Amino acid sequence: MKFIEKFFKNELAIDLGTVNTLIYQPGRGILLNEPSVVAIDRYNGDVVCVGHKAVKLIGREPRGIEVHRPIRSGTIINFEVTQKMLRSFIGKVTNGFRWSHFVVGIPGSATTVEQRSVRDAGRDAGGRRIDLVDEGLAAGLGAGLTFEDERAHLVVDIGGGTTNIAIVASGGIVSSISLTAAGNAMDESIRDYVRSNYCLQIGEYTAEALKRELGALSDDEIPQDERKAQLVGKQLSDGLACAVQITAEEVREALEPVIAEIVTGIRRTIEDVQPEAVADIHYSGMILTGGGSLLKGLKDRLQNELKLRATMPENPITTVVLGAGILLDEPEKLYRCAIRPNLPVWQEAEELVTRFT
Repeated sequence: MKFIEKFFKNELAIDLGTVNTLIYQPGRGILLNEPSVVAIDRYNGDVVCVGHKAVKLIGREPRGIEVHRPIRSGTIINFEVTQKMLRSFIGKVTNGFRWSHFVVGIPGSATTVEQRSVRDAGRDAGGRRIDLVDEGLAAGLGAGLTFEDERAHLVVDIGGGTTNIAIVASGGIVSSISLTAAGNAMDESIRDYVRSNYCLQIGEYTAEALKRELGALSDDEIPQDERKAQLVGKQLSDGLACAVQITAEEVREALEPVIAEIVTGIRRTIEDVQPEAVADIHYSGMILTGGGSLLKGLKDRLQNELKLRATMPENPITTVVLGAGILLDEPEKLYRCAIRPNLPVWQEAEELVTRFT
């Protein structure tokens, strides 16, 4: 009976990120890891392509195609486009089956309206039951924390759109905040620096590539002969192409305001908790997850600034979706951790009937 139920009851863990969307299924692992980008036909609204194929069109869109990043700073800004993108991603891994249960990680500071938009997008994409979990908690579980560990742990998940800072204990959230200082903010800071100092306009793809190549918070992270790169952009004066040399020191200067905001956010989160939790964090240190944590020198910078030991899992990008997948296998713990909608009693009862029919 359980085998038949498992065969028909399909479950997915989803990390609906600003930069990348990951889908995980227990027993099969990560089924999808692609950019959260979708290309739409301008005339009939059909999806042309999603993920890796769509991101290659950014800045080079043909006349009849619009390329969208429908999620910004962890928030759905275009519901219809997000629904089409998510449906296309799920269609890639489901082979036409209708999936019944999604567990989706969202920023801990998401408002009720933002939570509802994620639930609605999941239902429109084929989910009959949608559970939301705090990304900080999911990242901690994906990094190896357990429900049985009553000590407080500091989890810093630096993603593309948001940095989620959470203090986790006994499989629950003690305190958490979300900042917009994250990977996309770093790219935008580099673009602003180039615009101000070189009067050049560069695209987001170029800024991200520059961050990967020269982004480092100390000189020791990059060899001496690799600390310069040629950058080609569009001149603001006449709109023509122009090539300039930019150094790792300049990229570090551009990134500094974003890094300082992350450090301030971590300090504020620690200050808001009880002394017992602060003492636990002193011994357990902090766990860094998310793609932004891969910035060269960031781990050492946070250790020196906060006087805490920092650790990082083998693959920090997948921790949120792996943690959500762990909760799929633990229904009782999922019920305890899931973010419940803030609804009137009569509406909550109606939604409960809808979810389980």
